[in-house]
Amino acid sequence: MDLNVAKTLQREVIQTHYEPKSFADWVAYRFVKFMRFFADVFFKGRYGHRAVVLETVAAVPGMVGGTLQHLHSLRRLKDDDGWIKTLLDEAENERMHLMTFIEVAQPNRLERFLIVLAQGVFL
Repeated sequence: MDLNVAKTLQREVIQTHYEPKSFADWVAYRFVKFMRFFADVFFKGRYGHRAVVLETVAAVPGMVGGTLQHLHSLRRLKDDDGWIKTLLDEAENERMHLMTFIEVAQPNRLERFLIVLAQGVFL
């Protein structure tokens, strides 16, 4: 990419930050900052390893949502209008991202343990 084009694109990005308005906002903001610090210290420049953990966590909401929607549909004895398949497809998509990053990063045992821990906490 041409350097002038890159500089032009860089200038178009506007960074924004919204100050926490409530106590819950403040707690959420501080929690994210703490987790970001932990990830920065643990992974340092190993972005592939960081992506492995993030993709593992990213697959959880689709699977949980699909499961809950499935159970809800069974309880109500009604069709789900395709939501189960949509949510499970999203979980599968994130799993495929994970498989790609695992080939690139080759996580060690500690990182594999962190994956299990992160999934459990997120679930």
